[in-house]
Amino acid sequence: MSLGVLYVVVTAAGATRQVPARLLPLAVERGWEVHVLATDQAVSSFPEAMEQIEEFLGRPVRTDFHTAVGYSLPDPDAVIVAPATYNTLTKWALGIADTYVLTRLAEQVGRNIPITAGPYINVKFADHPTYQGSLAILKEWGVNIVIGPREPHESGDGAADDFPWETILDTVTPAST
Repeated sequence: MSLGVLYVVVTAAGATRQVPARLLPLAVERGWEVHVLATDQAVSSFPEAMEQIEEFLGRPVRTDFHTAVGYSLPDPDAVIVAPATYNTLTKWALGIADTYVLTRLAEQVGRNIPITAGPYINVKFADHPTYQGSLAILKEWGVNIVIGPREPHESGDGAADDFPWETILDTVTPAST
């Protein structure tokens, strides 16, 4: 039984390396048709992970609109934004849609598609006054925010080891049709 189309949006956060081995198998096993969208920074920072994602899914990671790759994505029934960086979360909360990923996220909020975000944030960014306000705005919009047990984290402290992939996936339900 298919749950529908799930967009997984990845950013340039260290836990992105785990997406192909930890998140994607769980999502597919649960019945999602997964499409991965990535920030340009994620692609340049984690090329090996992007290759593994494409190999696992049998389709390219999306970084641009269909005019660049020759096909359109199906509309999503749900979205996961994880791991989510400070930059992506704060720009998204401000309504800035200056990249492919931010444009797609703004669109899905406007369409009332269920979205869960899993921040992967260094403590220095989490202490910035904008960060908590950004999370509050996203929550007001109905975005589920799942904070891992070691978030925010210090650089190099292994927070990715405890990233809450299963909890994030547990919160995602398809949009009612």
